Amino acid sequence: MRTNRKLILAIFAVAIGALLGAPATAQQPAKSGKYTGKYVAHVRPSTVQTYELEKGHVFVLEANHGVFLNDVAGGFLDKTEVICPIVNDVVNGAEAGHGYCTMTDKDGDKAILAWRGKSTAPGSYAGTFEWTGGTGKFLGLQGNNSWHGDVIGKTGALVVAWEGEWRLP
Repeated sequence: MRTNRKLILAIFAVAIGALLGAPATAQQPAKSGKYTGKYVAHVRPSTVQTYELEKGHVFVLEANHGVFLNDVAGGFLDKTEVICPIVNDVVNGAEAGHGYCTMTDKDGDKAILAWRGKSTAPGSYAGTFEWTGGTGKFLGLQGNNSWHGDVIGKTGALVVAWEGEWRLP
C-alpha cells in the first residue's frame, strides 16, 4: 500500500512538473479562411435618388444598411454592421449595379469590399465582390467572394447569401 502511494505521488509530481515546465503558447489569430453567411439589410428610402435618362433607362443611387451574420457563430465578421452605397443602371427592366460596403465590427475596425452584380429575375440578384482592405485587424484584407440575394416584397428589406475566402498579410 505504501508503494502504491509513493507511485501515485511520483506520477502526480511528474505531471505537475511537466505542466509547470511546458512553454506557454498563445493562440495566433487566423490569417485566412473561408466563410458563408447572410447579409440582412434594408434600403434607406431617404437615400434613393432616381434619374430617368431616357425611355427605358433609369439610373439609381441608393444605400442600404444592415448586418452580416456568419453561418458560424463568432466566425469571420459575424454580427458586423454593414453600410453599402449603391449605383444601379436599369435598362428595360434589367438591372446592373456596383458599389462598396464598409463593415464595422464591435471594436470599430473596418473591412471594405467592392461588389458588382445584376438582376437574375424580378427581385433576385447575383454577383461577386472582393475584399479591398480595411483598418485595424482588417488592414490589407483581400479575397474573392460571390453573393446572391432577394428583395422581400415591397418592404425594402433584402437577404443576401455571401460565400468566399479572405486573407490578411
